[in-house]
This record gives sequence, C-alpha cells and structure tokens, in this order.
Amino acid sequence: MIVQKPEIEDLKKIHKILIQWTEKREADKYLKRISDEVNGQTKFNMQFWVAREKNQVFGVIGLADPLPKILPLATTKKPGEVKILYVNDKNQGKGIGKKLTLFLEEEAKKQGYQEMIVRSAERYKDTAWGFYDKMGYTRLGAVSGKEEDRIMQVFGKRLD
Repeated sequence: MIVQKPEIEDLKKIHKILIQWTEKREADKYLKRISDEVNGQTKFNMQFWVAREKNQVFGVIGLADPLPKILPLATTKKPGEVKILYVNDKNQGKGIGKKLTLFLEEEAKKQGYQEMIVRSAERYKDTAWGFYDKMGYTRLGAVSGKEEDRIMQVFGKRLD
C-alpha cells in the first residue's frame, strides 16, 4: 500500500469513504476541496493524500493551515492542522490510519510545520479519540463546532 496524491478517478471512491463517516454536506465539501486540489486550485494551503493499492482507495487524509479558533491551543509558532482522516470502514484496524498519519507528520515537517493539531467531534469519541491518543497526540482542550452546542476535542503533537 502506498500513500500518494489523489487523482481525478479517485474522487468517487473517496466520496464513498467520506459518506461512511460524516454527513453528506460535509462529505461534499471535502470532496470539492480534494477535487480543487487535483485540478491545481487550493485554499488555506489545504492538501490531501490517499492510501491506495492498485485502483483501490482505502483512506484519505488532509493537511492545512489551522483555523484561527484553534491557534490559541497551539504550543508552537507554526502548527499544521489535520483536516480529515477517514479510512474505509471495512479496513479499520489494519494500520491504514496510522500509515496515513505518520506520512502526514513527515510531510508536515518537510513543509516547516512544528506541530500537528486536529479537531475531532464528540461523535468520534469511541473511534478517533483513542486513535489520536495512541498516536502520541495530547488533548489540548476543546472548541465549539459549527453549531455552538457541538464541542470538538482538540489534539496536538509536536513534530520535533
């Protein structure tokens, strides 16, 4: 399995993974951002990679400059943010998320980021939160989500 930039023919496969884990509007938003990057248009330094083998896509991860509301939780002057990390539900527990995360951390270091920050909604408490704990991320605090009553846990990990 390799990690590489997504290609135009990956978009439907990526959308199927996204829709397993998040609402359609959120999945559509990220699919548009991935499609924009594939077509050479990025905003907020947003970049994406997929874990693939031949023509199959098993997971997707993104990196971007952090949202202003999470910057106060950063412990360095140059944090990066994990924008999305989703693995096909049939492939959970096979090390794909770990491989994508380690790849992203190395890529972030190459780009001059000093730490990674990730927001994770409470609905992922039983899946993502434990994963980030195991990957060496610490819980930095919480911020509100789009709806003010939705709290998102913020995790961080220094890249030195």
